Amino acid sequence: MQNFTPQNPSYEQVVRDSFSRQPFMALMGARMGQVAPGRCDILVDWRHDLTQQHGFFHGGMVSSIADSAAGYAAYTLFPKESTVLTVDFKVSFLNPSKGDHILASAEVIRAGEKIYHVKAEVFAFSGEIKTHCLSGIFTMMCLQGKSDAVNLGRKDEVS
Repeated sequence: MQNFTPQNPSYEQVVRDSFSRQPFMALMGARMGQVAPGRCDILVDWRHDLTQQHGFFHGGMVSSIADSAAGYAAYTLFPKESTVLTVDFKVSFLNPSKGDHILASAEVIRAGEKIYHVKAEVFAFSGEIKTHCLSGIFTMMCLQGKSDAVNLGRKDEVS
């Protein structure tokens, strides 16, 4: 793990505040775990409505929490008055995501001026058994001068 120095001393509160404004994460019951410079964890407990036809966590949901964890890992290193957007990602599903809960853990591997590369992994936990379910590489963009609190593109938002 690399040692990164956040540009914003209030990075953890900024990241947690941003996460709390995500309706999709709330819909899934996702919660933020550890937040550290260049790192972020997100957890989701098993619920029937988060599964696919075989009872595994749905792959779209699994990749979504990996994407959010990766974005927030990058966001911990951003300057004040900025926000984060995903540019692209590539994930590989390694095992079915079956268990009591899943954990997405992301870590920045390269921090640039605007582009950040992040690796993320998702693990399923069933009692004492930990299963590696997903590995991915994510590219995140730092949008400087943009407020993270503004919901860009909402039709009901007043300009």
